[in-house]
Amino acid sequence: MTTHTCPVCADQFETAGATRDHAWNTHNACHYCGEQLEGETDERLYRHWLAAHPDTLSRVDYKRADAAVDSLTFTERLSEGGVSAAVGGLTRRQLLLAGGGTATATLVVSGTVLTNNKGTESNGSTNSTGGAGAVATAPIPDSPTEFRYAVMGSADAEVTVTYFGSWKCPYCAQFSTGMLSQLVTDYVEPGTIALEFRNLAYIGGEPFLGPDAPAAGQSGLAVWNAEPASYWSFHEYVFQNQPPEREQWATADQLVEFAQSAGMSKTEVVRTAIQENQYEDALRATGKAASDSGVNSTPTLLIDGTTINPLGNEDRTRRLIEDAAGQS
Repeated sequence: MTTHTCPVCADQFETAGATRDHAWNTHNACHYCGEQLEGETDERLYRHWLAAHPDTLSRVDYKRADAAVDSLTFTERLSEGGVSAAVGGLTRRQLLLAGGGTATATLVVSGTVLTNNKGTESNGSTNSTGGAGAVATAPIPDSPTEFRYAVMGSADAEVTVTYFGSWKCPYCAQFSTGMLSQLVTDYVEPGTIALEFRNLAYIGGEPFLGPDAPAAGQSGLAVWNAEPASYWSFHEYVFQNQPPEREQWATADQLVEFAQSAGMSKTEVVRTAIQENQYEDALRATGKAASDSGVNSTPTLLIDGTTINPLGNEDRTRRLIEDAAGQS
């Protein structure tokens, strides 16, 4: 298993998140570079990340910092990280010249012309990292249409783990683009378990994480039912490029665009499903199933009757899976 080392004290941890929390809480330091920062507010750390490490931030850390820090000026980036940090940080919140709206920003610093050609990204989403991970290429049952909700793995697997998640939840993005791939490699691909994704669009009958959450749920079920071979690629792509939770980004146009970018061919079924609320019953049924199982937050895994938040609980999650599969 990969280990992560604290740059201050050299203690080792199983996850990058545990290393980050240790470095900050114990040493008041950045886990990327070990620099100890004045002030103990999380925003101070986030501003340092954006200024000093724009090219090396993980997707999860970028989303966390980007959502928390309302603005970070070019001067601040320049003073903390130098010219490369100042320019490299111009990803989603581009520093456009007066009369902006163009996709290229040109800046002059000490007589040097610096140009950022990354372009303006649609609807605030981050760029895909490219390449298909274990989630995108996960096996699906031979007869996927027999399953109402998205499933990966063999239909003959003795254990089915249910993943209750939300397309708009940043912690689900952290899990889906991180630990989930290891679970796929270690347990799904060998046939130990099947994994079912249930989108929690409603809690207590009300939309969960914004009024647009049900639309995102409609899109996922549309992809699964129309083109199941594309579903897990869509799943990974959306979570890799998830806009900030506070934005009402789950529109038909954005979700169709995500489906296209993920390689789906029948993208108009996504728009139709959203416009006609085709999968409302399935989304409501998931809300009831979650309530019946005691699930009220995401991400949550339901493993042989036991619920667990996998983030920060990887060892126990693995033990539950292995116990359920009779591997202990």
